[in-house]
Amino acid sequence: MARVSKPKRLALIATGYALCVGGGLAAVDVNELLMPADVAQASPGMVAFGDMILFVLVAGFLGLAPTWFLLKLSVENTPRALLATELLIAAMGPVSWLAVTILAVTTPAGGPSLLNAPQAVRELLGLLIAFGAIPRMVFGPVLLVIEGVTFLLVREGIARALLAAAMLMDLVPLGIFALHLARAARY
Repeated sequence: MARVSKPKRLALIATGYALCVGGGLAAVDVNELLMPADVAQASPGMVAFGDMILFVLVAGFLGLAPTWFLLKLSVENTPRALLATELLIAAMGPVSWLAVTILAVTTPAGGPSLLNAPQAVRELLGLLIAFGAIPRMVFGPVLLVIEGVTFLLVREGIARALLAAAMLMDLVPLGIFALHLARAARY
């Protein structure tokens, strides 16, 4: 079998990701076409949120193939940079969950209140939550799969231990959230 050059492999991987984005957009378009007009007009915010979730799920699922090849290439060429990047992204997970939790519990009687904070601080925190914490939480399961695949590809014991810790940083908040939803559904 002929060896494919690194630039060609990267071009194929980029093409794969472009196709994943196209597949996600196509899934959202099909969903919009099949949705009754009264539902779409009654709650456009919920429809947009559902479209975002659908896009993330479809593009994330389709992105598994190019991600596999990208991870293989990264493990072969830059394993330390890959590990450092995954650990940094994993550490952002619990921070995101805590930030959203703290902002959700900002009642005058129940928790730290941001009402006394300057307006600029509140606006900056809102932007960080909207564009940093929420997307990181939504992509948590996809990142968990990426960490698991990297765990399988890497052979060093210390790297595997660090990846296991990174996977726990995603599993614990997701597990707590799932337990919370299960408990709320019973009542």
